[in-house]
Amino acid sequence: MTFEFLVPAQDEFEEAFDWYQARSVRAAEGFRARVAEAVAAAMSRPTSAGFLVGRRVRKILLSPYRYGLLYFVHEQVVYVVAVAHNRRRPNYWRRRITWI
Repeated sequence: MTFEFLVPAQDEFEEAFDWYQARSVRAAEGFRARVAEAVAAAMSRPTSAGFLVGRRVRKILLSPYRYGLLYFVHEQVVYVVAVAHNRRRPNYWRRRITWI
């Protein structure tokens, strides 16, 4: 199994990483590590990692950070739809996956 970030999800990750890095290198590296752990969990347990937030989309909380990694699986690929802040614009990412 492989993974791929949709372009908007990659942009969100980089924006959040930069925000943390401007405040603390340690926090930024922790955020990067937590995202990597979530991707690894999604790849190893694609149908049981996180919780369902739609018909096929799952969310893994990136605790202690206020973000979640949203993904779906299609043909042995984990697609990361969003790295979304948990308190902003709920469900904005849904328009990215109208084709699944």
